[in-house]
Amino acid sequence: MTLRFEAACPGGLCPGWSIILKGEPPSDASKFGINFLCDRDDQVAFHFNTRFPESDIICNSFVSNRWGQEERCTNFPFGPEEPFMIEIYSDNENFHVLIDQSKIMQYKHRVDDLKTITRVQVTDDINISSVEVTKKHFY
Repeated sequence: MTLRFEAACPGGLCPGWSIILKGEPPSDASKFGINFLCDRDDQVAFHFNTRFPESDIICNSFVSNRWGQEERCTNFPFGPEEPFMIEIYSDNENFHVLIDQSKIMQYKHRVDDLKTITRVQVTDDINISSVEVTKKHFY
């Protein structure tokens, strides 16, 4: 795993925060991931992992020292050297994933205390143009 970006939010990233990542996979991309990490117990509240060879997106959580059941999204809008924008935001019940402003999935929270989700990181095969972490206003 090659860390490309990491940000901390000691007050908690969920619910109500939005992460917007703009980037482009290199021509030889195999995978890249976005992780929402908890401040204790090495928990991964949300693991968003693209797999180029399979044209799949795999999502999961690492809680109580084990990975849960994978959720797969076969809508794979990524191509080598093709720019994209991913937005991931959280409400009280789900992470919502939008790619180029189209919602592709939602992922139900598997961590009970959302305020413990305090870090976000981006890993592996991605050239990042920008990352924006902002409060999302729900109407």
